[in-house]
Amino acid sequence: MSGGFPDGTTLDSVIAAFDAEALSPDDGVRYFHQLYREVTHEVARRYAAGSFEDTAFLVALDVEFAGLYLDALRAPDTAPRAWRALFDRRAARLEPLRFALAGMNAHINRDLAVALDVTIERFGGTFDRDSPRHRDFVAINTILDNLMARAKTELFSPLDRFADSALGSLDDIVEAWSITAARDNAWIHGTVLHALGPGLARDFALTSFDRTAALIGKMILL
Repeated sequence: MSGGFPDGTTLDSVIAAFDAEALSPDDGVRYFHQLYREVTHEVARRYAAGSFEDTAFLVALDVEFAGLYLDALRAPDTAPRAWRALFDRRAARLEPLRFALAGMNAHINRDLAVALDVTIERFGGTFDRDSPRHRDFVAINTILDNLMARAKTELFSPLDRFADSALGSLDDIVEAWSITAARDNAWIHGTVLHALGPGLARDFALTSFDRTAALIGKMILL
């Protein structure tokens, strides 16, 4: 299990692990970190309310997924390329929303396929779209969409909007970003990794996913 989380780790323990990480006020990563914590908190709330179908799989997937981020955060020099695209620019003077988007890009476009593959391997079964697991997976999209809409308001100030309209394209990037499409693509990539199994073919596929996410991340953080 990545992130140092043992089997049976709860979502509350993941949130506590997020809270234990000390990120400085001028660290751009903190904008993604806080957003991710809020997502996990909302998933935990819905889990407690009985909103999901295959709860054991969902929690295991979320724990594995969070662990991949924490592994990268704690060892930035050896992190996947997708994460280094963010870490290399974490001290840049950029709009907070860019950092949040870059983190989501690395985590969804690189890590999510890995977490899905690992969790399916652990629990057994297939990547069947007509299943409780996939319905729970898709249900997370609503949480992310809602929090991203709020983040766009809170992390994109009127001054940022003025500068963007004159000099940049941040709003265009936000509008082009589709959480649903990115997560659906991650489901497909997870299927590919699982079908390939251990070996060079899987390694090459993951390297390709990682490089693509890194390129997107660099474009977001220009």
